[in-house]
Amino acid sequence: MGTTVTSGTEHEAKSFAEEALRLSGKTEEEARRTGAMDKADEQVESMFAAQYQTANSPVHRAVWDRSLPLDLFAPPPLPPEAPCDSAMNRCLEIVRRRRVANDLVDEKGKLSQSLFDELAAAGYWGMLIETQYGGQSAPFARFSRFLAQVSTYDPMTAGLASVHGCIGAVDPVRTFGNPEQKSRFLPKLANGQALSAFALTEPCAGSDLTALRTTAVLAGDYFEVTGEKLFITNAIPGRMIGLVVMLEGKPAVLIVELPKTEDEHFRIVPYGLHALKNAYNNGLRFNRFRVPKANLLIPPLGDGLTIA
Repeated sequence: MGTTVTSGTEHEAKSFAEEALRLSGKTEEEARRTGAMDKADEQVESMFAAQYQTANSPVHRAVWDRSLPLDLFAPPPLPPEAPCDSAMNRCLEIVRRRRVANDLVDEKGKLSQSLFDELAAAGYWGMLIETQYGGQSAPFARFSRFLAQVSTYDPMTAGLASVHGCIGAVDPVRTFGNPEQKSRFLPKLANGQALSAFALTEPCAGSDLTALRTTAVLAGDYFEVTGEKLFITNAIPGRMIGLVVMLEGKPAVLIVELPKTEDEHFRIVPYGLHALKNAYNNGLRFNRFRVPKANLLIPPLGDGLTIA
């Protein structure tokens, strides 16, 4: 994590990375972009309780304390049972049965909608969502072990649970959504009515997340979104996405319910990635696409890069 330094002339906090790049001769733009990412990391770090921050991690202590606290690397044992176990067992049996019957994919070679629906009824898509919103409230340590078991039958089925629950719309809404947004979105995400993805990458913004060009402009009670996203796993018409945009010159995240049909405001840009041949991985093109103003996530610190 970068530390911050203060310029004596500008009295403005800058990240260590930004100042170091500037002193090494990099351009102001290069230094600013890297500094923005460094500051976003620091903002996320500050949200964790002290025991979970980098300075108190086992790896950090092993390096800086010159000792190896092996006991801190061992996770606490999981309790033998948890309320989410019955849903997990049902889901494992569904994937196992379909694997044996060679009945996981549809005629396009993609994981089938019937599989998604059967898993939804068993509680698969709501594992990480609180029970008050219709989920299973699975502790993450138990969830990750469960996904490892699912992957022994089918890795892509396990991967889509991670896309949906960890980098899709679920985690951003759980972490940064207000009570109204949680009550509006999480039940749909939990029961499988809305499977989700996270749309960040753009033609000019891959490793450099500060080079975003997709914009959102406020127009009454809606934002009008214009731009293009690339390599978005699990994104097809009718899905829900966390969409990173530039709003008033700063990154922001909107929760977007994609329409079920394409039109002049929303298009799918199809292509294929061999590593994800059993899942959809598409581009998204927006042209003055309307998103309710109430769908904007507002983090307590930072901006949309903090969420991303």
